[in-house]
Amino acid sequence: MDTDQLRSTLERTGLTQYEAEAYIATVELGSAPATEIADACGVPQARIYDVLRNLESEGYIETYQQGSLHARAHDPSAVVDDLQAYAETVTSAATEIRQRWERPTVENHRVSVLKPLSSIFDRAREAIEGAENELQLAVTPPQYDLFRDALAAAVDRGVVVKLTLTPEQSPDASVDDRVFDFAGVASEVRLRTLPTPFLVLADRTHVCFAPEAPLHPNHEYGVLANDYSLSRIFDAHFQTAFWETWETLYSARDGSLPATYTNIRECIRDIREDVEADREVTLTVSGKSRTGREERELTGWVAEVNYVAGDDDRPLLESFIEAATLELDTGDEVVSVGGWGALVEDIEGQRFVVESVV
Repeated sequence: MDTDQLRSTLERTGLTQYEAEAYIATVELGSAPATEIADACGVPQARIYDVLRNLESEGYIETYQQGSLHARAHDPSAVVDDLQAYAETVTSAATEIRQRWERPTVENHRVSVLKPLSSIFDRAREAIEGAENELQLAVTPPQYDLFRDALAAAVDRGVVVKLTLTPEQSPDASVDDRVFDFAGVASEVRLRTLPTPFLVLADRTHVCFAPEAPLHPNHEYGVLANDYSLSRIFDAHFQTAFWETWETLYSARDGSLPATYTNIRECIRDIREDVEADREVTLTVSGKSRTGREERELTGWVAEVNYVAGDDDRPLLESFIEAATLELDTGDEVVSVGGWGALVEDIEGQRFVVESVV
């Protein structure tokens, strides 16, 4: 290592350029007058005295008077220890940089735990107010009152609102003691007679969740998730535990067309018999291309459906785990359409509008 490299290394351990140059010269000279050290290292005569005193205060050298100010270097053990510690730090930093480079990147995945519950309710309101396509909720009557105006505004925007109403967690709680008017507030409402966690799932991405009312208030917490893949877990739980098997209290769908769906399985269940009877079902699908993820909106007739249904159309487990797809003939092309998380279809459908059946 040449002198310039040695000086640069010493500077990285905390010395200034002049201090590093003066220390190297002092080590080489052993013991010398300050003026001679200045001549050997190029530090200006006017600065050498301050530089040497700084080195002395840091333990690198000692100064003494012998007619004039002299300096000699201490045993370099302490300096060597500092350099070795610096080398270890640099090595660790290099290893950490490599590990972080090789570590899988996590982007746009956010999960947070919030207290108190009022915080999760505030975020739920924001999710409802920002929804553009679909809302799925499981709430108690007081929570329904809390979000009623925001839900009505969402319906006005054309958002499909699926609402599960559940009693509060108390021995005598019931939703039968109240008269609800869901018109203009929800697209469909179901009654779950068991206590249910609080859940708001907006546009297949934003999740606000809180467990059933705890026995101890200090255990109250809520979970926020802003992640497309993770939200599918909450959607599956909502469909199987909170939705499909429970009584319908209200539905804005009256059998007339057009009819709007955000779940491909529900859409296929309602049009399957017509398709199998060779009736022309005209359908508009809004969604995203599976490969490029660009927005797509297509209108055509349903050429084929693929769906597992139970007896009398009661959903079986297979209904939720097997493929649910349809083939849409636009006249120019036949496009395969899947639902949430489509893996092989051309389009991941997010909204399905049955325009006509003839």
